Amino acid sequence: MSRKFFTHLKKLYPECSRKDLEDLIGAIKGDKYWLVDPNHEDAIYIVALTRANILKANGLQAKATHLKRVIVVAEAARFSRRGRVLMAVKSGSNYIAKSVITWPAFLRMMGGDSITIYKMLMSGSIPPFVNSRNVSTIVHVAREKTIS
Repeated sequence: MSRKFFTHLKKLYPECSRKDLEDLIGAIKGDKYWLVDPNHEDAIYIVALTRANILKANGLQAKATHLKRVIVVAEAARFSRRGRVLMAVKSGSNYIAKSVITWPAFLRMMGGDSITIYKMLMSGSIPPFVNSRNVSTIVHVAREKTIS
């Protein structure tokens, strides 16, 4: 990736350290994906490579790591940008991204209870856009459900 792209990411995520941004660039270069919950392979995190702007039947199409092309639901499509993370759920033979997450929020969610976050995604209780402001609510709810 170019220095220009690193500068773009630094402006997009000023709260991230250099290492965090290098991890994001490495994920894009390495075509990475992560399972939302290790026990379920039908929900994954992928990094968006483009905006979602190609109209399809179930939403808008964007390019992403690992899957190459993914459908993003209309509510979340306006937040899809290069360098943001998509939470995608398997629907038949395709994946549909139901939520867009900023990189700092993704790093916090990865530290949370994965099974509860998976259940929240499947039930539709994760909002279409998750950023540093509202990720604490999601992580807090996941911790409370784990404790009780």
